[in-house]
Amino acid sequence: MNPYNHLTLKDRECILLGITLNDTYQVIAEKIGCSKTTVSREIKRNGGRKVYSAVKAQENYQGRRLKSRRPKLLTDLKLRDFVLHCIVKRQWSPEQISGRLVHENSEWHVSYNTIYRGIERDNLGIKCKNHGARGFARKLRHRGKTRKVKGTIKERRGRFNDVPSVHERPVSCENRSRFGHWEGDTVRGKTGRSALVTLVDRKSRYLLSQRVPKVNAKNVTQAMIDLLHTVTPKQVRTLTPDRGTEFAGYREVSQELSIPVYFPDPHAPQQRGTNENTNGLIREYFPKGTDLDQLTDQDIDKFVRDLNHRPRKVLGWKSPFEVFFGTKLRLI
Repeated sequence: MNPYNHLTLKDRECILLGITLNDTYQVIAEKIGCSKTTVSREIKRNGGRKVYSAVKAQENYQGRRLKSRRPKLLTDLKLRDFVLHCIVKRQWSPEQISGRLVHENSEWHVSYNTIYRGIERDNLGIKCKNHGARGFARKLRHRGKTRKVKGTIKERRGRFNDVPSVHERPVSCENRSRFGHWEGDTVRGKTGRSALVTLVDRKSRYLLSQRVPKVNAKNVTQAMIDLLHTVTPKQVRTLTPDRGTEFAGYREVSQELSIPVYFPDPHAPQQRGTNENTNGLIREYFPKGTDLDQLTDQDIDKFVRDLNHRPRKVLGWKSPFEVFFGTKLRLI
């Protein structure tokens, strides 16, 4: 007999029937498979043999269960503050917080569902600024926004012809077994202003980024060369940029770095999914329409550093920095 089993509504109906038949506590206990002490406490807790009601006893039990559940993020204020810091300052998701705590064998343990429930229940104990505000739900990655399907009106991509195809990439690039296979794109700010050139290593998800004053082939080509010169030649094997015309200088990149450059099929961003996903993370910091000219180099360096030190589920809760450089850091 498991001493931790809780009485069910059916058990309580059996107790009520036993009381009606004037059975002893021992007889009732044998019928439902528990100790007579459990039956005695159950009856006394709910008014005694004369007024015992199975339905009322079940309602009382459910009420006690609810009151006994003390939300972890309200009782452990240090843990709550850590969770808030990771969401607001580091832009970590609840799942990344939970996974990294396990990865570092922290004394804290909290599931991502508990964090989501805490946000939904009472905004993690932080009072919202005004009635109806969504609070920390707006700090999460997608902020509750719906996705839009992009059309192809005025589409200017895919105009490269007779270029090396993504289907020709080496096996080590496709299966992510080696470092140095990079995917590239641009993240544009306010129309006509500066933009970011982003390069992401497929295996480690490590990000390199640099601002260019204008999105054109000359600036983007030089930025890619400069960025890939910041890592060792062994960490640069291939490059797969977007099909935008700003990447028309790919031959110069290939010659300067002695690497092959491949292009995805038209309208197939999923073939450079690592870079596309990273650009989505960047948009958390710089939403569309952001004037990147107003940012300092320190601002850009900080967001690149934050992303490279953010734990990733796909990496076993390691950060891209740890995987790319083979190091181990304390992030919490």
